[in-house]
Amino acid sequence: MWVAAAALVGQAAPAAASVFDTYGFGARAAAMANAHVAAADDYTAVYYNPAALTVHKVPQTGVGVEVIVPALRIDGRFGPDDAQPVEPTSNVGVHLGLLFPLGGLIENRFAIGVGIYLPTIQVTRVDSFDPATPHFYRYGALPDKINVALGLAFEPHEAISLGIGYQYLGRLDGNARVELDLLNRRFSRKDVAVDIQGVGGLTAGLHIRPLPGLSFGLSYRAPLSIEYDLIVEILLKDVGLLSVNIDGIALYTPPQYSLGVAWHTGDLTFAADLIWARWSEAPDPAPHFDLTLDGAPIGLDPIDAASGPIDLAAEDTLSPHVGVEWAPTESTRLRAGWALQPTPLPAQTGYGNHLDGDVHLIGLGTGYRFADPFEVHQAPITLDLSAQVALMPARSHQKAVADAGPDLETSGHIWHLALTFRHDF
Repeated sequence: MWVAAAALVGQAAPAAASVFDTYGFGARAAAMANAHVAAADDYTAVYYNPAALTVHKVPQTGVGVEVIVPALRIDGRFGPDDAQPVEPTSNVGVHLGLLFPLGGLIENRFAIGVGIYLPTIQVTRVDSFDPATPHFYRYGALPDKINVALGLAFEPHEAISLGIGYQYLGRLDGNARVELDLLNRRFSRKDVAVDIQGVGGLTAGLHIRPLPGLSFGLSYRAPLSIEYDLIVEILLKDVGLLSVNIDGIALYTPPQYSLGVAWHTGDLTFAADLIWARWSEAPDPAPHFDLTLDGAPIGLDPIDAASGPIDLAAEDTLSPHVGVEWAPTESTRLRAGWALQPTPLPAQTGYGNHLDGDVHLIGLGTGYRFADPFEVHQAPITLDLSAQVALMPARSHQKAVADAGPDLETSGHIWHLALTFRHDF
């Protein structure tokens, strides 16, 4: 029974519980610690602020490679009967970005943007753990999901742009019916049906340019998550019908409100963002099991069993991001950034082990614009490189309940390396 149930839970749909939130979209933004709500000036605006898509006045395409190497640790005196910790694994992803200003009679006042992220090692995975299993709440299977972002921007005035967008994810619904002959130890029937339904969340943005070199940005991202609802029915011949309903929400990303400012003066660009994330709305992340056994063939009354909800006690967070870009030459850019991503979760002192901690995000990077050897464009190709590290200081989780398992300590870091090619047409 449990093998069949686990197999269905593992069949997850592509989703966009966004890897961009943690690591960034593109090497330029990652190097500047994602301070890009007002500073985005290319196709990456489709994620950071769709209104900023009108800033870039020529068509652009880009492709990038992202390498994510977590080194997060969960330390504790684990006994043979304790749930063993699960730590994040590495992944490599590629992204594609497109930006199309619509010219002609509308004079580039509309722009369309597309951003796609595709993991290559583990393309699709959902982690939904029992609360007793020690694991990192925000950094588990996050990079193992397909991300799709679409955006449309309109510039009613040369100093104001409005934008709206959409982020795609999926949900999984399915059922399985199995007939098991216990006496002969064989399955007499096996039917499985799984439906993947596309759902998503809206994004919206405002980009204001009151003075040359100065811009402000506002953006909103709706909550995202993967929902799954799976029903497994096992007909035990001569015993009764065993029904298991498995449902839950995984990889939740909260509603986010972002305010940004960017100032370009001479060879320097300064950017700063403040992001309010409504983690207090986070749902119970544990899978829910509702089991029913109808033992009428052997005279048993129906037996029902269900798992109880878990209260995360999550709180809203305010995350500051700052970045700087220096242009020592016309074709070269040097970048750096820092951000604080506060944890929304309290220390885990009870039976739950949804572990997390504050994270300091530090980015460095460079960009180089190549001259066109065919002299068709002045500078059509840009190569961006970035190295970003997310540092999680040690945090203690002292158990206040005697049988809640060992005391735990979380710490570590995550490396994120990015390479991006951008081409203007």
